[in-house]
Order: sequence, then structure tokens, then C-alpha cells
Amino acid sequence: METAKSMTPPRALFVGRTTLDVLYWLDRLPAEDTKVYARQFHAAPGGPALNAAVTHALLGGESMLISAVGKGPWAAAVRDELARLGIRLLDLAAGTDYETPLCTAWVSAANASRTVVNPPLETTALPRLAAAWSEAVPAAWDPIPPVVLCDGFHLKETLPLLGACKAAGASVCLDGGSWKAGTEKLAPLLTVAICSERFTVPGEPADPESIFAWFAAQGVPQVAVTRGPRPILGSDGGRRFEIEIEPVEAQDTLGAGDVLHGAFCYHFAGEGNFEAALRKAAKVATLSCRSHGVQSWAR
Repeated sequence: METAKSMTPPRALFVGRTTLDVLYWLDRLPAEDTKVYARQFHAAPGGPALNAAVTHALLGGESMLISAVGKGPWAAAVRDELARLGIRLLDLAAGTDYETPLCTAWVSAANASRTVVNPPLETTALPRLAAAWSEAVPAAWDPIPPVVLCDGFHLKETLPLLGACKAAGASVCLDGGSWKAGTEKLAPLLTVAICSERFTVPGEPADPESIFAWFAAQGVPQVAVTRGPRPILGSDGGRRFEIEIEPVEAQDTLGAGDVLHGAFCYHFAGEGNFEAALRKAAKVATLSCRSHGVQSWAR
């Protein structure tokens, strides 16, 4: 018979970027100064933190998202999708002129590569959250989730709260797609860093060993480096391991890293084992590459 604890869904907080993504699937990337028709088109909320929160929710977890949504023509679609999935939102941009960014992605069927065009960086000033959890978030969000994922966006507004989560015993995880301003201030708070091989520490060589060495120097005990279809490299307290990636006929790799992070949070919040959670997350991310869209794997 299941206990009440085992029936409680894993809880995780996701902090970072939200966008509306417009996706075009093409036979191949077009040449300059040409017109083409896409094989398929889809518009959906996106961004590293949001996609991870969506994955966590689709697996059955309780997702909370701290991000900037604001207003503009795309904000309603984002809010509606979060509500449909039961994801709680704390909008950093509430009451400001900030508008949800629109991002365009071209996905090539020839090799499943993706090219993403982002709008100019938003310059609207956003208010900073209070350092105390009870002051920063709604009472209904209590207690602090055991796992907090940050993608490196909105650190200026959220770093004090992330510190409070760490002090309360939460595992703070980094989605390290690339280096962001303030990463050096976030690093001492981290329990886990899962980075793309494209993550490069300023002034350091662009290779996995430099990533491992830098995070070890910051006192981060659990680090992984993803490398597309090649094995994930991991270090758990200095113990190295590798996770083989199942070969697949990839249809779409866009968002696969976000899916990995969301699935990792789900399993890590549930069992607390770094390597085991990463292995399970890798399988979900691989599954997501077999079809179009970040949510399609859940069908």
C-alpha cells in the first residue's frame, strides 16, 4: 500500500526565461534572399525555464515558475498554456511595460539542426524579489520545493531568493546552456550544474574538463556536461561517469536540453540520486527528439 509521502508528486521551482516560440520545420535551411514554405509550423510558449517546468508537469510533478511574462500580444497564450498544465506563475514583469519575447526557430529536416533568432534584449527594469521566501512568493507555494532550477536569466531579480532557497536546504540546479551575466555569483549556491558543451567560462578553454574544473573550484559537487548525441559526462563528488545516448532518427532537437533539465528535476526531487536522475532524464530527452515540439513526447 502506498504511503501518503510516496503519493505526493515531486515539487520543483523553475526560475528563468519565458518566450513565445514560433517554429518552422523545413526540408533544409533556406538560402539567403529566397522564399520557402515550411513543412510544418507551430507556435507555443518556450524558454529554458518554462520548457523545463512543462516537462516536469507532464511527468506528473508540481511545477512553479518564476519568470517575466508581462504583457504584449503573446502574453495571453503563455498564461493560458501554463494554466492548462497547472503550472503556477510568479510574473516578475507584472505591472511593467515588459512584453513576452517572440523567438523564431528554423528546424532543418536534413540533419535536425535548429537556428534560433531572438529579439533584441529587453531593457525594461524589473523589480527584485525579496530574499525571504515568505515575502517573495504566494503563501500557497509553501514550503520551499526541494529542487530549484535556474537557467541563468533574471539573476539580478532572483539571486537573493535563490540564496534563501539554498539556505533552507533546497538543491539549486543550473541549466547551463551558455554563460550568463552573474553566473559567477550563482555558482556558490549550486548543488548541481548541468551544462551544454557550448558553456564556456570566460577566459577558460572551451572543453568539458574546464567546465568540471571551474565548478569544482566553486564548490559545486555534482556536474554534468551534455554533448548532443555523444555520451553525457558526469562528476558526482569527483566520481566520474558517462551516460550513453540511445541512437535515434532525430526529427527535432530543439528544446531537448530543456526537456532533460525538467525530467532531471522530476526524478531528482523524487529520489535525490544525481546519476540515476540524470540517466532517466536522458531517456526522456532522447524520446523528445523523435517527434516535433517540446511536448510531443508525452503523447
